[in-house]
Amino acid sequence: MSFHDMDVKELLGARVLPAAVGSGASMVRWGLFGILLLYSLYMLQQKKLSISQPVSLLVIFYFLQFLYALVDGVDYLRFLALTGFCLLLPPIIGKVFQQNNNILKYFVNAILLFLIISVVLNGHLILAGQRFFGFMSNSNAYGIATIFWLVIIMLANRNKLIHRYYFNVLLLLILATAFFSGSRNAVVGCVLILGFNYIAEIGKFAKLAVFSIISAIILSYFIDLSFLLSRFSDIADAASSSGRQDIWDSAAFMIDKNLWWGNGMDAHLLITGYGNMHNCYIRFVLNMGLFFTILVVLTYFLSILSVFLSKRAVPLILPGYLLVYAVMNVGEDFFVGLGSVAFIYMLFILGFINYYITRPPSVNQS
Repeated sequence: MSFHDMDVKELLGARVLPAAVGSGASMVRWGLFGILLLYSLYMLQQKKLSISQPVSLLVIFYFLQFLYALVDGVDYLRFLALTGFCLLLPPIIGKVFQQNNNILKYFVNAILLFLIISVVLNGHLILAGQRFFGFMSNSNAYGIATIFWLVIIMLANRNKLIHRYYFNVLLLLILATAFFSGSRNAVVGCVLILGFNYIAEIGKFAKLAVFSIISAIILSYFIDLSFLLSRFSDIADAASSSGRQDIWDSAAFMIDKNLWWGNGMDAHLLITGYGNMHNCYIRFVLNMGLFFTILVVLTYFLSILSVFLSKRAVPLILPGYLLVYAVMNVGEDFFVGLGSVAFIYMLFILGFINYYITRPPSVNQS
């Protein structure tokens, strides 16, 4: 992992969890996924799982990339795994949620625990005018997590599983730490999710916006917010200042050579050396060419559209999250990140969408 100068400065004053905790959490996560995969295969064999159209289209989204990688002979195992995870995990996540939607309560309590640990560990970074990253490895990873947490507490609130005051406290903590993370993805994502959630209640959204602005003004008298505000104000120069523009310019040269059919699934490695193009759409065109990129991206957005076309009511924040995820991939390569937590969050969102679309009519329509 590479760090910018400011990231290094953050780490010098940061507290981190022991490495064993991260390793243990990773083992638990992949162990749980393994169990869910086996359970999903069993349920599919018993014909007790339903796969919705949005999930099917996301499977096609990854399967198209797998086909290209297979013909190219490069990285096909990654895309086979991405396709398999997308096929098997969302339906079983939705099934578990259908059997006991109170599981959202445990998610919400876990989020509170994560927030407390984050503030205890590195709350001092906020007071020092540095980017906040809680218990995670960097600020951007923390910021992305806050978007997912926001969706979870809103789903729980929608299903009346948590008290209104509990929801408000969590909402305040999530939005505040997302802002202090300095993650542009987090701030834009949280604003969009709030907009999707309160689209029919503009008054609430306006009150929340005014409250946030006033809070930021008051905080500016006690905490140095200049660095964060400068990060959000220089978005136009973000690509060049972070070095991403140089990567994209190099990609443009190779894209011109093979615009329609691409340069192969390892072309991004020739440019970056470590694989991250910091823009998945440029990566698609560079590797697969414009023809396959159009097919792949169109399939993704058709998946989102199919949620709106469904006869079942689905909370707007769920397809809204998929739109936010598409926006986040303008600055990162989350679509193809097999071990990325952002990809895992997306699978959970797909699972909730699958639940709302495939649940039996007898299930509570909340």
